Amino acid sequence: MDYFLLKQSGNISIPRTKDNKHDEPSIRIMQDISQLDRFDYLAAESLVSDRMKLLLEQYLLDSEWQPCAFVEPSKKLQKIFWFLPPLSYFPEQVTTAPNGTVCSIHVKKEDFCKKSPGIFRIPNPKGTPSVIVHLSVAESILRRGLCGLELVRLSG
Repeated sequence: MDYFLLKQSGNISIPRTKDNKHDEPSIRIMQDISQLDRFDYLAAESLVSDRMKLLLEQYLLDSEWQPCAFVEPSKKLQKIFWFLPPLSYFPEQVTTAPNGTVCSIHVKKEDFCKKSPGIFRIPNPKGTPSVIVHLSVAESILRRGLCGLELVRLSG
């Protein structure tokens, strides 16, 4: 089966909270909120835009999404991103590079579509967790023209 690593394309500095809890809403103050217009995925905290959330909700049924509001007080603007909800399924086998980046995964055929939603978050002890998507999810992402992200095909 084909899987892809979802990567952030480009750099952006976003304010972070001290506790980094993704199970409750968050508000962040930014000086220039327009920087977020170039991104539908922020890898550091697995945040997705409204457009990407609408797509992923089709694969993550009954998931509870928590908002992260970015606010620019001087212009009275706000932009909402969403924390990717907790994902319970973990692939049977994960191969990583020395830097912790996922190189390949293996999902049991009987688990696909029964237990696995086609989206995985793989923890990385050396940095940002990896978000992996199945080919069907990757194709949906590409058809919608989402920006600020790349899909890198995994081997295996």
